[in-house]
Amino acid sequence: MKKIVSLLLVLTMVLALAACGGDKGGETGGYKYTGDRLTIGGADSTGTMYAAAVRVAATFTNNINGMNVDATTSTGSNENAKKVNSGEIQLGMCSGDAALDAVNGTGKFAESGKQENICAIGAVYPSLSNWIALKSTGWKYLHDADPKGTYGVGPSASTSESSALLGLEIAGISKENGATFTNVTLGEGANNVADGMMSASTAFAGIPVGAHQSAATTKECVWLGFTEEELDKIVARNPAYYKATIPAKTYPNQEEDVPTFGVKCMVICNKNLGEDEAYQMAKALYEQAEKMAEASAVFFMMKEKAFIANDLPIKLHPGAEKFYKEVGIIK
Repeated sequence: MKKIVSLLLVLTMVLALAACGGDKGGETGGYKYTGDRLTIGGADSTGTMYAAAVRVAATFTNNINGMNVDATTSTGSNENAKKVNSGEIQLGMCSGDAALDAVNGTGKFAESGKQENICAIGAVYPSLSNWIALKSTGWKYLHDADPKGTYGVGPSASTSESSALLGLEIAGISKENGATFTNVTLGEGANNVADGMMSASTAFAGIPVGAHQSAATTKECVWLGFTEEELDKIVARNPAYYKATIPAKTYPNQEEDVPTFGVKCMVICNKNLGEDEAYQMAKALYEQAEKMAEASAVFFMMKEKAFIANDLPIKLHPGAEKFYKEVGIIK
């Protein structure tokens, strides 16, 4: 039942996002796309990244004359980076840490090697580390949690998993000391916490995470944070991360801010995407930023236009870079 509620919440968000696009080709200045239908990789269908991919697809489809973009599910950033690099899909959602590892051939890409064909169109939201647990535990920080507990660390090879493992390590929770780490979807993890089957579960995603909201309607939950010292260690270990906050009232009965860490989530493309296409995509994100933020709180940072194009961990596509320079948000 909880899974159905979670899926209904995401479906509602997806339908609302898809309905909020602008007029087709309204601001393209005579440009008309004549290529094939495009695909953008999302993530787990119960998570924020997939819903964001649907919104980005709708933004491009509704605002770039002749262009049609479809969103598809995936395991998330790492899979999207590989598929965009190979040309299997043309676009993908990708968190900054995964993108940085991809182009450098580090982390999850150490075996597969450098993914040198990917570049960015722009950032659309920040992914934050969300650790959900039952309020009855009395826990406030991740380091308070049961050292021999069971933890949902997100889908295998996902950025949720990599951020979770780093957070758990810094919090002093390890397999060697008796903890169990389990790969689950964001929805499964949240439901397992609500059902008392897991100590805590993560989602490295835009806020609010729909699966967490759904779980919190059935049981009183808390979101576990990190101390300033722990955050310093986390950011030092991964330069793509930054200190962040889950604001109070983001989730049901969440009365306090939660100190955590995050990363920019971007739209990436293959470097062989045409310069005109990348230019128009950057233009659509820039011009529709307010509407995207109005459609969903996850895009709230896009209201600050500089967020879209500045301090990205990988290079912008030349076409996107050209547009952002024209409007003056980068030099």
